[in-house]
Amino acid sequence: MEEILILQMGGTIDKDYPKTTGGRAFEVGEPSVRRVMARLRPSRSVITSLHTVCRKDSLDLTEDDRQALATKVSEASQTRVVVTHGTDFLIDTATHLATHLRHRGVTSKTVVFTGAHTPEKFRDSDADFNIGVAIGAVQAAGPGVFVAMNGILLPWDRVERDDTGQFVPRRRQLPVTV
Repeated sequence: MEEILILQMGGTIDKDYPKTTGGRAFEVGEPSVRRVMARLRPSRSVITSLHTVCRKDSLDLTEDDRQALATKVSEASQTRVVVTHGTDFLIDTATHLATHLRHRGVTSKTVVFTGAHTPEKFRDSDADFNIGVAIGAVQAAGPGVFVAMNGILLPWDRVERDDTGQFVPRRRQLPVTV
């Protein structure tokens, strides 16, 4: 089985209580996917490599952060990649990556974005479920950029968030750009 590259961008999935005295805001910490994979105990044939691109809330991501992700995916030897990301701008980053890969002529990569609405460290987090779906999906899906959230797997251009914040199938098609 081919190694799966897991890339951390940050977001709610990796948020933790502040480590500084007097800290009030949650901080993006160590990759939650390490703890999740230990709990999920996937088959020994599932080999992963984990790297951090950045540790930011998706509201704070810059074009440089998105470009760093695109470069990492493009240059990786692995063809199967899972990206953990904040939910607010997950679709925007997936769009950026899909556009980057298309312009570079990279057609052999399968990239699955996932995240969580609640930090992994919280009891009722959706992190374990979403990461499990993403790990399975990246092995089963063909090349392309996908979003695995809320139990669905959809191509980046066929997913949107509804008014409750859930990721759902897009109700209208995006205009075709060349």
